[in-house]
Amino acid sequence: MIKKRVSLAIVLTSMATIFAACGGGTAQQAANSPDTTGTSTPAPAKSANTGPREITMYTAGGAIDEKTFDSMYGNAIRKKFPDVTVKYIPNGKGSTMADLITAGTTVDVVFDSIAYANTFRDFGIQVDMTPYIKSRGLDLGKFEQTAIDFQRKMGNGAINSLPVWTASAGLFYNKELFDKFGVPYPKDNITWTEVYDLAKRLTRNEGGIQYVGYVTAAGSQANTNQLGLKYIDAKTGKAQIDNDDWTKFMQSIAQFFQITGVDWTAQNSTVAAMRAMFEKERVAAMYTNYSGGTPPDDMKWDVVKVPSYEQAPGVGPQSYPAYLSIASLSKNKELAFDVIAYLVSEEYQLENTKAGRATVLNNKDIIKQYGASMEKFKGKNIAAMFPEKRAPIGDYTPYDTIASGKFAAAFTEVIVNKKDINTALREANEAANKEIEALKQKTK
Repeated sequence: MIKKRVSLAIVLTSMATIFAACGGGTAQQAANSPDTTGTSTPAPAKSANTGPREITMYTAGGAIDEKTFDSMYGNAIRKKFPDVTVKYIPNGKGSTMADLITAGTTVDVVFDSIAYANTFRDFGIQVDMTPYIKSRGLDLGKFEQTAIDFQRKMGNGAINSLPVWTASAGLFYNKELFDKFGVPYPKDNITWTEVYDLAKRLTRNEGGIQYVGYVTAAGSQANTNQLGLKYIDAKTGKAQIDNDDWTKFMQSIAQFFQITGVDWTAQNSTVAAMRAMFEKERVAAMYTNYSGGTPPDDMKWDVVKVPSYEQAPGVGPQSYPAYLSIASLSKNKELAFDVIAYLVSEEYQLENTKAGRATVLNNKDIIKQYGASMEKFKGKNIAAMFPEKRAPIGDYTPYDTIASGKFAAAFTEVIVNKKDINTALREANEAANKEIEALKQKTK
């Protein structure tokens, strides 16, 4: 129990904006609640639902309003299960996971992005869905497999969550700028070296306007990196962002911002500012998006696969899925799983994908329908946003948030303050480990 309590405190401290005012006592309570590990969950009988036909869903991460929840999940569930009452509890003041556990609130299904992967492990409210999966005959082979492999790794073989949608990713480009400067459009299976060559041709000053060849969110690119690099050494629990591999990776991004002509400052180097260069100001020719976003409707754009590295040919970025889980707080786990099974079914996935939320299934017919209900996607290279081969998902340790933040800060130091990469990453690694150690001491 000491380890569980320490781990919980680490997560709470590093994600303070998500979980507030929670101590080890709630972890103890959760750990003593039924089905905390899921290992003793009996094999359920199919559709043996008992109790009220009511489902309460909760998000422990970034809260969404009820209207958005209904458009994503609520309305579809009510249509499929007309006799079921669907309730939604968003994370917020007085309704953090810790608050709900303490109050003994019934929560049946929790949905969260992978960023909150430690939530169930550290609160001890996970339920191993393996018996339900087997009894319902749910085929895990139909999913994009890195999302399933990640769950097996996190659960030491147990499946505590199932992916419901993921973030598409791609190299988006503004056709008008390519046409303006007579540069050929990028193509699928392009490498980062080739993109760099394009970026140099597109970074120029014309008519007093500074154009930029390529911009990105360096932190997101690192979080979903194609090379399998990890922020934290799993054995030591320390940051490892100053090794040769991370140094080369940083250089692969920083080189685009070292092309002569652009003066990068604290103001124009933020993620928001660079995205605005592409979407609003229309002065950036290419932009990689790893979070599922797409350019505005009125832009003449298209997309190709995220470029690959020569040392990892054909490997796309890591998946960044959202997951559905049964909470041990549920009084009707049978119905909870039935709802989850529907949300990962081809029926729901097709409609969800048409609405612009990328499917987690390996069904090419569904993938082709991505954004079909949205005018902006017509005629676009949709398949490019779904890598055929993805890099394995990272570990998402309780310390990843710290190291990730330091890496992003080091990137700014390199492109704004002209600090050399080795120095920037060494200082970032030292700062990360100092913060990690302070966190460890605080939670002893």
